[in-house]
Amino acid sequence: MMSQRTQADSVQVFVACALSLWSFVQAEPTGISQAAIGKDEPPTFVTWPEKGLGLSIDLTGFKKDIDQVKPDGRRYLTASHPKTGLNVAITLEKVPTQASAQGCREQLQLIQKGPLVTHGQDIKLNAAGNIPTLEYILRKFRGVRLDQKNMYACIAQDNVYADVHFSKMQYTTDDAPLFQSILKTIRLQPSPSEPIQTQTPEPPNSRQLLNAGNALYLQNKYAQAIPPYQKAFDLEKAEPQLDRTLWRVLIDNLGMAYKMTGQLTKSRATFEQGIQADPTYPIFHYNLACTFAEMNDLDHAMQSLKTAFRHRKNHNTNDKGIPDPRQDSSFQRFMKIETFRNLANDLTATKS
Repeated sequence: MMSQRTQADSVQVFVACALSLWSFVQAEPTGISQAAIGKDEPPTFVTWPEKGLGLSIDLTGFKKDIDQVKPDGRRYLTASHPKTGLNVAITLEKVPTQASAQGCREQLQLIQKGPLVTHGQDIKLNAAGNIPTLEYILRKFRGVRLDQKNMYACIAQDNVYADVHFSKMQYTTDDAPLFQSILKTIRLQPSPSEPIQTQTPEPPNSRQLLNAGNALYLQNKYAQAIPPYQKAFDLEKAEPQLDRTLWRVLIDNLGMAYKMTGQLTKSRATFEQGIQADPTYPIFHYNLACTFAEMNDLDHAMQSLKTAFRHRKNHNTNDKGIPDPRQDSSFQRFMKIETFRNLANDLTATKS
């Protein structure tokens, strides 16, 4: 059992170019209260098309963002609460053997060893309860204040594992009761005898697709992040909905996702389209320079790097500025070349 679950959820760590910091921005970071949730809707039941054992959870007031069966057979649903900024991701997996509480504990221990948790604070693994949980708070990421609370929960019954991930930005202790109140509603149980009548969910908009891509991008699941990012990009070309900052996030992360998966031609095209629409945004030029470097194109990499630093003051408000190319893994192949080394030294010397 654990081999399949481990392979599906393992996290690789990559450090290259300018990973966008704005990928953590949430829609409406307002305060949480029990009154904001309400108790008028029936619990959401998550199961496979052929029914059988499924997950019951109270998602009153949430909006479904993704609701699908993945190619590997796992059932997957994400939902967000617009008024509180709380996000929930649910994965159901059938296994050929008996699912167990021990399997849940091993899965949470695996997550605990991942890079994001090890950089977190207030890490708590509760393996004794009926529903084992792992909690932590990510205070900052690459210098940006997040205060993102994360809680992973796992429940097992028969041959089914249900993994639930709660997350919320700008978390305070006042938000803790909401996490617990929803956690207490989780049940694995047979499907209702009568099918629940639900409305067909509306196709996700570009903001929802951006959020879905960001959730995967944050876990370094770049290949999986590309489809929602690309769909959001296509929607934005047809009918723009995102503000300038979020549109920059979309281009940055889509181009980087293509780059990190070796699709350099698509990465270059993405950044060039971004530059065409927003020619003075320096991170587009910097990431394009990274892409040219990965393509071993010295001349174009140097040209894009110069342009990035020429527009270095036009970054987003909360950005830390342009990274030091001398420390960037994408440019290490060029650091032995005197002309590039001199350029990098000159650019960083004048960096403000």
